[in-house]
Amino acid sequence: MTSNETDFPADLRTLILSPTDYLAGGVRSLRFHLTNSDPQTALYVKLSCEADWVSLSPQEAALGPGEKQAVAVTVKVDTARAQLQAGGPPATPIALLSQRLGGAGLSPLPTMSATVYVRLPVAICPSCEKTLDADLSDGATIPAFCPFCFERLRPCPICSTPNTWRARQCIADSSHTVRGLLDWTVLGGGPGHFGLRDPVDLGVAPLREGAGFSLTRRWSFPSVPPTRSEQTLYWSAPIAAYGMVAAAAATSEGDAHIYAFQSDTGAPLWDPYPLADPVYPERGGVTLNEGKLYAATVEGLLVCADALRGTRLWERTLAGKVYGAPVPSTPGSPLLVPLVTPEGGALAQVGVELGDGICMTPLEGPVMTAPAFFDGKVLVHDDSGVLSCIELTTGKLLWRSNGLGKFQASPIAYDGRVYSATDTGKVFAHEIQTGKELWQVEVTSVALSGTPACDGSLLYLPGEDGVHLVSAALGRAVRRYPTRRPVRSSPVVIAGSLLFGVTDGDIYGAAPGRTMERLYETGTISSQIITAPALADGALFLTSTNGVLYSLALS
Repeated sequence: MTSNETDFPADLRTLILSPTDYLAGGVRSLRFHLTNSDPQTALYVKLSCEADWVSLSPQEAALGPGEKQAVAVTVKVDTARAQLQAGGPPATPIALLSQRLGGAGLSPLPTMSATVYVRLPVAICPSCEKTLDADLSDGATIPAFCPFCFERLRPCPICSTPNTWRARQCIADSSHTVRGLLDWTVLGGGPGHFGLRDPVDLGVAPLREGAGFSLTRRWSFPSVPPTRSEQTLYWSAPIAAYGMVAAAAATSEGDAHIYAFQSDTGAPLWDPYPLADPVYPERGGVTLNEGKLYAATVEGLLVCADALRGTRLWERTLAGKVYGAPVPSTPGSPLLVPLVTPEGGALAQVGVELGDGICMTPLEGPVMTAPAFFDGKVLVHDDSGVLSCIELTTGKLLWRSNGLGKFQASPIAYDGRVYSATDTGKVFAHEIQTGKELWQVEVTSVALSGTPACDGSLLYLPGEDGVHLVSAALGRAVRRYPTRRPVRSSPVVIAGSLLFGVTDGDIYGAAPGRTMERLYETGTISSQIITAPALADGALFLTSTNGVLYSLALS
């Protein structure tokens, strides 16, 4: 049983040897205290450390209610330095096993475990394993990136060990969470595109009952909308992960780049990555997977770059045009790319390591939207009115449903079902395993013009006349939030609260059971929200036709 914050028996979690003592060598002493914070029960603690350069005194202690006990930690610096030079870790754990002893006639409580770290005042890059020029004493921090391999670094909040930006668990101790928030790696947040986040996974406080969110500008790029049309950037949908935000953008003259920013400050992470031609702005977008950034241009150039360095890894030209975003499948498995070909359309499955091993599945009509992925199966809309289900890696067509209509929306894959919103205002639900149609409903007489969101109970369908809410289980229309201008951007859902952008340039929201309200105005006549937003790191990231990428803090 691991001890929680209240039961943690030590007053420190990390002991750091000073740089002076480390350089002087010899034998040095550190100290921390065991504390019994309970006023009624006694506490027994046993201490141990496997490193031969650390010794402890005492190795066990019994503390009465409210008592403290000093623990002396002796560090053999020369031995520690030699082991570090031989490739050993710069930190070692002291294991604490503790047990509260009940009063007279009561049984002891279960044993709890905790860890205190002894750390040398050096840092090791987790990527290239070279020693960093960092002094970790007195609250100093590791550098923002490794000067040798340029890996971006994040310290463990518990033991200070440097980790990569991608790391979720600390490399020194997997019980330490370095980064707990969920990433938004593709349109709709994941390969199912359902646009859903829990407040805890997003890094914001849970909503009070009946309350909604507010939005405030954290930063934007550029800081104000350009006044000249030739300076305007036409953005794709953004993605956000690892503490970064990325999107592709092009000028009216066709100069195209991928941009990346630090999510909390908006500071550029690397120089814009040049593209031969633009990423389609309305349905296209960049994609993150396992530290790699992918973008597919309209002319079929598939680019793979290192996400945190902005360096080229590989590029491949595909046999067709690309209007929808590429989609990751499972780690290490192919990237899914929708294609428009001279014969109609196709789904390309491309190897993620080198861009090779391309598997093509021909389809009847052009594929204008991103595919969805669920449980080894790829769901694809094509403009012959067909929903197709394709097996991952083999490209085998498993089933198809005809006569649905044209699509401006990607399929939504959620909990074994796939939902299809069409240009005719109809919505279809199919069972992914068998292709059986579960229901269909006409929710409006105008087009459903953006990819929906789904929280398992409701579908949130953007259309030319507002956002429609439909029961995901029964296909029954529940509610409509009317808007004066069309809704073409994908909505997102947080604990039942709805957020969506409109082609009037504003962002609206509605808490469960409450009326819609305007949350943020982008403030220019030319501004329209048409691309899908991203939710991560406590913020909503979205782009506008006024040429600006916005970071809006959620509160």
